[in-house]
Amino acid sequence: MKVPQFDASTTADLVRNLVIPPRPAMLDKLVALRGNPDMSLMDVADVIGSDLGLSAAILKAANSPFFGSGRTLTSILQAVNLLGERNIVQLVHGLLLRLTLTSNSPPVIEQFWERTMHESAMAAALCEKLGRPSDECQTFALFRGCGIAVMLMRYPNYERTLRLVTQARDRQISKIEQEFHGTSHDVVGYLVARTWNMPDNFCQAILLQHNPELFSDSDDALLDHDHKMMVAVARAAQHVWRTSTDQNGDPGWKDRSEELIAYLGMHEVEFEDWVDEMHDRIHAGVGL
Repeated sequence: MKVPQFDASTTADLVRNLVIPPRPAMLDKLVALRGNPDMSLMDVADVIGSDLGLSAAILKAANSPFFGSGRTLTSILQAVNLLGERNIVQLVHGLLLRLTLTSNSPPVIEQFWERTMHESAMAAALCEKLGRPSDECQTFALFRGCGIAVMLMRYPNYERTLRLVTQARDRQISKIEQEFHGTSHDVVGYLVARTWNMPDNFCQAILLQHNPELFSDSDDALLDHDHKMMVAVARAAQHVWRTSTDQNGDPGWKDRSEELIAYLGMHEVEFEDWVDEMHDRIHAGVGL
């Protein structure tokens, strides 16, 4: 099976009635700072501090129990020092995406972003357990569902579709969205990631995340190992959040759990112990 490709004509058809947000200038400023050998964390804090909305979001994230600082942070510099330069840039990716897609939007989008931010934190925690770098997995967990936010803003009846999607198995999700809207959130998220100049394989990972053949593709024809791992980590984080906060659990997990846990390099008991640990952390965090 070949990876789907989108030429200019196909892309134009898909996004004719959608507004794909441009990559924010703030992100370019932070990326440029990372390339400056004389950069300091104060420089990063100054850039973030120039945007009140982003500053508030960074402080809220840094004070989350997932980061475990043990004290209330009150300044952007404190948050940057706690999170570190690499983590802060990855977090800004997601927060800017959220701020860009949440203005003048229905309340359900706020609920979606709250869930997404927590799933991203859990993805980072799983990477730490696996001894893997967390920054790209964390960013992927933030981006992977961004098409949902775009479709919520564009289609007034997508909130109803989202309720169906939430209760569907993974392989049914795109089919349901295609039936009602002629596209899926994976396709729209892929286009958002491309517009934001994310790496090609990162974009393909968003597009293919619900593909039932992804983890049986032993020769990596669909996607390389590192980006499959991003999908596996993010999907595991989603499972944790759903089973902790939704009485209906995670309908799609049973179909994919064996291959996903194996791809993570974990045994089932080890994985379930980690899930229990994450549930405890979620329930300990008031307002999470």
